[in-house]
Amino acid sequence: MRIGTWSNRRLGGGAGAGAVGAMVLLLLLPIVLRERDVGDNPDAEQLVIISPHNEAIRYEFERAFTAYCRRELGREVDIDWRIPGGTSEIVRYIDSEYISAFRSVWRRLGNPWSAGIAAAVLNRKLRESSASPDEWAARQAFLSSDVGIGIDLFFGGGQYEFGRMASRGILVPCGLRKRRPELFSGPTPVLLERVGGEVWYDAADRYYGACLAAFGICFNLDRWRDLGLGDGPDTWPKAWEDLGRTELFGQIGVADPSKSGSITKAFEMLIQQQMARSVAANGGAATPAALARGWEDAFLLVRRIGGNARYFTFSAGRVPVDVGQGAVAAGMCIDFYGRGEAEWTARNVGREVMRYVTPAGGSSVSADPIGMLRGAPHPELARTFIDFVFSKAGQRLWDYRRGVPGGPDRYALRRLPIRRDVYTAEDRRRMSDPDARPFELAAGFTYHPRWTARLFGLIRILIRVAIIDCHDELTRAWRAVCDAGGPANVPAAMVELRKLPFTYAEAGKMARELGDKRKQVALTRRWADFFRARYATAERLAKQGEAPLAALDSRD
Repeated sequence: MRIGTWSNRRLGGGAGAGAVGAMVLLLLLPIVLRERDVGDNPDAEQLVIISPHNEAIRYEFERAFTAYCRRELGREVDIDWRIPGGTSEIVRYIDSEYISAFRSVWRRLGNPWSAGIAAAVLNRKLRESSASPDEWAARQAFLSSDVGIGIDLFFGGGQYEFGRMASRGILVPCGLRKRRPELFSGPTPVLLERVGGEVWYDAADRYYGACLAAFGICFNLDRWRDLGLGDGPDTWPKAWEDLGRTELFGQIGVADPSKSGSITKAFEMLIQQQMARSVAANGGAATPAALARGWEDAFLLVRRIGGNARYFTFSAGRVPVDVGQGAVAAGMCIDFYGRGEAEWTARNVGREVMRYVTPAGGSSVSADPIGMLRGAPHPELARTFIDFVFSKAGQRLWDYRRGVPGGPDRYALRRLPIRRDVYTAEDRRRMSDPDARPFELAAGFTYHPRWTARLFGLIRILIRVAIIDCHDELTRAWRAVCDAGGPANVPAAMVELRKLPFTYAEAGKMARELGDKRKQVALTRRWADFFRARYATAERLAKQGEAPLAALDSRD
């Protein structure tokens, strides 16, 4: 097994050290991405997979797949894993590699290259009427080409990123529906296309959800009790709002949404729930005013959580680890990270230390897909791997207990299968999570794509600016609110904390402008100035304990 990794640590030491570090990464990238493990078989067929999946998933699927190929197909196979970081980093890497690969082909054909053509190649919104002839020709040439980057499959990550990559032409049909029609036929198909508003597979055959994930809260039972928050199920956190409690100042772990697509998705769930509540309070009418109130309520809660944050990490998996160790009391996480860490700490400590909970009505169930990349160097083997992932044997790896027949060998993965037919009574007796009801959970939450799906990229950047780039100022303001006895005692300060640099009605325009890198720099700088000013005012008002202010425009 060949594994390449990038560090998630920030480079320090000032601008000079940052530049040197960036240069070192650039020079070492080809080596790092192809780091060879001593267990490689140089004579085996190679399958190249890029993935944000952790070591446990990579190990168990490679072990099971290579054994299957050897036993059933008489083939020796080795997987070359490429691990450049989380989903967001992987997407940026793949984009740049495809543009570079196509540029070489385009120039060899004697065509000119320009910044406009570079931007057009992967532009899913490009239209012939608005593009230059060269830009349109380049886009069409890419979509009809077999240009590749030496990687076969993208395995793991959120549906949002897979959907974007498919529409840009990076992911291509893999033929699963033609090879396995029984998975998709009948009144109750084994694989479902959409549930609760979430897309679980692409109708055009370009990607398929391989397993399911929800989002929620992990918390340390000892830390929760020590903070005076209670010692029993009735007092444990049950809702996203619990992470914004004043008693948790400095006690929350948060992953950077601009580095983690899964955490952006968790924040989107929080936003969706607040908007749904606002709509419900409006008699079920999703009016612009009701949606705007929910949007503002959500981002106020985001800032309360950010004000409670002890740190921000690049890795979504670090938060449950720190919760298990008691470094923080609670945090947001993906369900399988929370359940897996809870199992690990209980086994090593000898008692239950932490728990994971999906907030009631606070999360959809989303799919974690796999897709084949354009120009895959080993397409037949890539399709064989996809077929294995969706076989019963592959699906059972996700949540069978370690060591049971058909289960993982070394790691309990604690993921939920997407096949409906591997939740039989016999399957559940072998599962780590026998009581999991992902399909019922999915039916209990309706995801409304029209509310936030187009704003996914904006959400991750706006949250980063509001709670990470301006964290010092936010922390001072939130500490002042906490010291004053909480939000109810300083309503004037909370008015300031609630303000946003643009309205929900303007969010679509902002999202489009963020697509222009030059505008993005200017926008984020302006937003940071806005938030710092609001936080400074909120801090002053909280310390002064002023009376409530008159209603103010949310844009100041």
